[in-house]
Amino acid sequence: MAKILEVTDLCKTYITNKRQNNVLRNVNFSVDEGEMVAVMGPSGSGKSTLLYTVSGMDSMTAGTVLFGGKDISKLSPNELAALRLDEMGFIFQQMYMLKNLSVLDNIILPARQSKANTLSAKEKLERGKELMRSFGIIEIADNDINEVSGGQLQRACICRSMINDPKRSQDDFCR
Repeated sequence: MAKILEVTDLCKTYITNKRQNNVLRNVNFSVDEGEMVAVMGPSGSGKSTLLYTVSGMDSMTAGTVLFGGKDISKLSPNELAALRLDEMGFIFQQMYMLKNLSVLDNIILPARQSKANTLSAKEKLERGKELMRSFGIIEIADNDINEVSGGQLQRACICRSMINDPKRSQDDFCR
């Protein structure tokens, strides 16, 4: 299998009040295409920092992150944004959804924003509904986000993370 993610000697240091906080020190790991990995640890151990840094949402202090063979440190902000939109899927601890959109509209929003997603508007809508069906939440498609449970909203976030068919396909995820 191909390596989808390769992290080598990753370091992330924050400086606060002239004090250095080395959150990540020489982190090394790789993830094969189709492989599932869990990042676990106590609060404050750097899990979120690791994920934000590996995705390019936060800059690294040192090291290398290759995603699909691309060195993310060499990408422009626009190239990084396109990589995250079209090739990565995120589910955040906080469920960021737009309050003025329905659950389904929140799910398909990344597909509408993507230049790489060549599906028609109708096909994007159908894909969103298909994902919602596979996660058992199709009945809340037209609801506002404040009208659904936390669990339903979390599943909607998973659907949204998969709408642009990131490197790991929905079929693999649902098995």
